[in-house]
Amino acid sequence: MDHHHHHHTHDEHHHEEPMTQEEAVRSLLVLGQKALDANDYEAAVEAYASALKIEPNGTASFNLGSLYARGLGVRKNYLEAAKLFHQAELSGNEMAGKLCGKCMYDYVHQGFDGRRPADLYAAMAVFVTMVYPEADDSGREIASGLFVIASTHFSKQEYAEAAKVFRAGAEYANDGFAQYYLGSLYNAGEGVEQNDLAALYWVDRAADNGAADIALPDRDAMLDSLQQGLSAEEFSAMIEELAQCCENGTADIPVDHDKAAHWRELVP
Repeated sequence: MDHHHHHHTHDEHHHEEPMTQEEAVRSLLVLGQKALDANDYEAAVEAYASALKIEPNGTASFNLGSLYARGLGVRKNYLEAAKLFHQAELSGNEMAGKLCGKCMYDYVHQGFDGRRPADLYAAMAVFVTMVYPEADDSGREIASGLFVIASTHFSKQEYAEAAKVFRAGAEYANDGFAQYYLGSLYNAGEGVEQNDLAALYWVDRAADNGAADIALPDRDAMLDSLQQGLSAEEFSAMIEELAQCCENGTADIPVDHDKAAHWRELVP
């Protein structure tokens, strides 16, 4: 008798090997792709999310991130999208890194017109904490994220937006380069009202925070040109006014007792 043809009993099916994790993920990815092709975004979200519950997977992270970023099959959520794109980036997807940066921009810009620099700083702090939990120095990450966004506005000549984001980095992240650019905008009267004292304040502060190479020559040039147009008394009065701004704080200059003392030492 040919043994190859023995009959399957129903019992034997219970001994089949369960799917490996790898197989389960693979079949969920196929399911997700079919759902995407059919524009069934809810089903795609479910498939990719299920795959990620089993194990990390670059494709699932990238595709689910795209759905979150566009609000397809799920409520639009730039933070969730960025987390997923960052995971995909760690698995070697360069495009995901760029999209993570775009999500950072979009996240910080939610309600932008009604936000103050402090709010923008807070939003960036949340973003960095949630998306880059592995960051060694979240303070540096926050400063650099804000600088990237401000520079984007600056290069598009959107100076008012740039000034607001530079201010977030300058005041709350104590970032020398943000301080330098903010001072330059005050000096030029671009995006903010021209203000010699605020320009002097921020460019001087930039020199203390790693931007001395560019900030010091500019600060000294500003001081020189102000001094040339004024009598000694007028110049002293101007520096005293700057010291008072630092003492009391204005819309353009935050309360800064150290700098108040610094400017008073300059002109006894």
